[in-house]
Amino acid sequence: MSLFDDFLESTNPKDTVESRPQINTKNQRDTGYVTTLNTQDDPLFCLQYVQFQLPANLVSMMVENNILAAVLDNFRILRIDLDHPLDVDVVDISRKNTSSQVSQLFLDPTGRHIIVTTDNGDNYYLFHTWRRTKELTKLKQKIICIAWNKYAHANHTREILIGTQEGTVFETWLEPKDEFFRKEEKYLVQVFQAPMPITGIHVERFPTNKKKYLVMISTSTRLYHCVGSTWIEEEEDKATFERMLAEYQQNPEFQELPSNQEDSKIVFFNRFPELQLTGVPQTFVWLTGAGIFHGYLDFTEKNNRLMDSARLLPFPPTRYDEDNDCLIADTPISILVTEFHFILLYPSFVRALCRLNQKMVYEEPIVLNQGEVVQDMVVDNIKRTYWIYTTHAMYELVIKDEDRDVWKLYLQQKEYATALQYCKEPSQRTQVYTAQAHDDFEQGRYMQSAKYYAKSSVSFEQVTLKFTQKKERDALRFFLLSRLEQLGPNDRTQKTLIATWLVELYLSKMNQLEDMAASVHVNTAHRSFRLKEDQHNLKDEFRTFLETYGTHLHTPTTYQLISSHGYGSEWLYYAYLIGDHEKVIDHWISQDNWDKVMETLHDRNELIYKFSIPLIEHLPERTVNMWISHPKLNPRYLIPAILHYHHTHRNNRVSENQAIRYLSYVVSVFKNTDPIVHDFLLTLYATQPTSDETALLTFLKNEGRDMHYKLDYALRICSQHHRTQSCVHIYSQMGLYEEAVDLALKHRNLDLARTNADKPEDEDGLRKRLWISIAKYVIQDNKDIKSAMQFLKKCDLLKMEDILPFFPDFVLIDDFKDEICSALDEYNIGIEELKAEMDNATSSAEHIRLDVRKLKKRFAIVEEDQTCCLCEYPLLTRQFYVFPCNHQYHADCLGNRITKYLPTRQIRRLADIQEQLSHEYKAARTIQTLEDEKALTERIEHLRI
Repeated sequence: MSLFDDFLESTNPKDTVESRPQINTKNQRDTGYVTTLNTQDDPLFCLQYVQFQLPANLVSMMVENNILAAVLDNFRILRIDLDHPLDVDVVDISRKNTSSQVSQLFLDPTGRHIIVTTDNGDNYYLFHTWRRTKELTKLKQKIICIAWNKYAHANHTREILIGTQEGTVFETWLEPKDEFFRKEEKYLVQVFQAPMPITGIHVERFPTNKKKYLVMISTSTRLYHCVGSTWIEEEEDKATFERMLAEYQQNPEFQELPSNQEDSKIVFFNRFPELQLTGVPQTFVWLTGAGIFHGYLDFTEKNNRLMDSARLLPFPPTRYDEDNDCLIADTPISILVTEFHFILLYPSFVRALCRLNQKMVYEEPIVLNQGEVVQDMVVDNIKRTYWIYTTHAMYELVIKDEDRDVWKLYLQQKEYATALQYCKEPSQRTQVYTAQAHDDFEQGRYMQSAKYYAKSSVSFEQVTLKFTQKKERDALRFFLLSRLEQLGPNDRTQKTLIATWLVELYLSKMNQLEDMAASVHVNTAHRSFRLKEDQHNLKDEFRTFLETYGTHLHTPTTYQLISSHGYGSEWLYYAYLIGDHEKVIDHWISQDNWDKVMETLHDRNELIYKFSIPLIEHLPERTVNMWISHPKLNPRYLIPAILHYHHTHRNNRVSENQAIRYLSYVVSVFKNTDPIVHDFLLTLYATQPTSDETALLTFLKNEGRDMHYKLDYALRICSQHHRTQSCVHIYSQMGLYEEAVDLALKHRNLDLARTNADKPEDEDGLRKRLWISIAKYVIQDNKDIKSAMQFLKKCDLLKMEDILPFFPDFVLIDDFKDEICSALDEYNIGIEELKAEMDNATSSAEHIRLDVRKLKKRFAIVEEDQTCCLCEYPLLTRQFYVFPCNHQYHADCLGNRITKYLPTRQIRRLADIQEQLSHEYKAARTIQTLEDEKALTERIEHLRI
């Protein structure tokens, strides 16, 4: 689409130029194009006619910064802001010499400054805010070209260079003045003189040095290039380039090419249009009669020779000479350069040559009316638009996707890296990678080819077969790694297969390096060091591979591969990596490295259970310390290890027994209540080789009433191992005090018997029997009458008569005569006290009988209007209770109320009584005799009591 599509064919004559007969552009400007590229694709170039009606012949046109400026042969300047194409600014040139003709228009890169030159050397200046031009009176030569300053200020041009038809180069500084009599040229100084007309001029400042400049000047046969430094600093009234170009002219360097035409042109290209006002161009093109002289510009500080890379490109043939039977190459009128093409303008058509292969890729005729002549071709370097104009019309050369097929051209030239930069589709990149991979493989660069094969579309089998046939296992390994990285999360099987293959390749390479290191041919220290370094790097790479893809490997196969090659450290590293700590521990156990075993078991409870048996066998104390440091361990699962330890350390003392230390810690500190643990600890205590029961008794006593061991099991174990004191304690815990005392007496432990005889404090009868058993033992077994008498004094339950039956039949009473008399006195006192209590009881019973008789005669008067104290309904409507305090209640109301405050057992008892009373009241209706009435009354009274 044209940039002027919004512009109307006719405009307001007051604001624009006078009208002219319109041209039917739709018919006359209908053109086509020819391209040597694939015609199925959209064309790269398209010539679009600008629908704008010119009031006069167009002489010269420029486009900069989206501002179009054109000068007509009627001395009018047209200025159009292409962002607002409907607004056309028309300025008349106030000329003095009516016989002169407009020659050319120049527009600076900002679009603010315009200079128009005539054939007789008159020059006119127009600032963008002016409505009229001013004549540049100091310069009276026809201007051919101008080197504008890209760093111009908004209100002045700064220093610019002007090339004239006389071969002179002037430097000037234009600053627009509002006063008509003030001159715009601050100065005008001649800085260079050539022997023929100047056809082109360009100035560039080095980006790294603000004082260093490149000046390029062209004539029809010469291209001058000067690199130098300016010496004047910010002095606006002095020429900047005068001294630099004066020194250069003393010994000029130039490129000379023969030419039969007077006109030539020099153009430049900057790949970065957004930096057009601050960046520097990378390419220059000089249009000469001999051809297209082009090259690259290097603005590095050390490079002052810019023409070394330049070369001459002959013009392509344009017509066939039948007389001489040959092709003739005409010289273009103008030339422009893009990133990848030369655009050549001819009198009747336009062409584009590819800069990469010098082939013509575009040609399109320019349809001309009678008397119409193609003038020139210009470019807007900032907006990157291209324009062709004739005497009657303007065209825009639209370039679309210029780099579309560039990747193919670079691919043909085997510039693969550059080709990749211009690929836009994955399929294009794949083609480049495939070609580069094949090329590298043929050249023997196997590692490079593996890199690109992994990104190409070549089948996996074909690539692996190539490297296998060449025995390039390193390249194969690299290719497999690259392909493995490209597989998706769903390609599990492929990942496993490739990763397993890579394991084998890594291990084989490690074996190869080891064999080389051990070979007798390695006779230099440097080579030996290199081999060791390669081994180290390969092992690091292998471990990195395991870290990355270890989860995709088949674990048993990987273990088998690594172990078959004898790499124990890698086997162990892989086990660590996948968290197979069981195999790691097995390995360290086989190496008797118990420190590593302990380190690996850290915080892994399941493995602690499994490997505690060998651990406690070799490091009992450290193993128990580890157990204690893990309070979440279940001691029940550690019993097999403790049993194993107990069998092998049966003779250890309690203080040295690690099993007892752990279980006692679990019970006392961790408050473990597992009966199995408690029973096992009791067993360990009971089976100790020592006869001392202190530790066992301490354990039993610490259990207290909330014992967690089984009493019958404890009694059996203690009995089997003859732990008498413990058995006595267990009997007493079971409430079998008689058995406890008998066992203590059986083993002649009188103190222990006494202690247990006093334990049933609330059962005096039992205590008495226990003490009688002890007394019997003292009298009959020990035959010690005096001790028996002392023993009698210690127990307040025993009397003399209780122990007399145990004395021998023939014994003197002298030793216990006093005790017998004392006992008889106590009996008399007791009899008297008992008689007094009986008298008191008889008297109390008589008083109770009198009170009962009086109670039966008591009554209460209930009025008919009295109500229940709870529900306040009439009392006589149903069963009720009346109390001496004058409170009366319905029976059901009172029952409901008291059930709120009674315990469950009494509530059930109350319900039973109510049910029985109900049955009895129903039975009262069937009374027939006086005896039945008396019996019923007694039952009811019994229930009420």
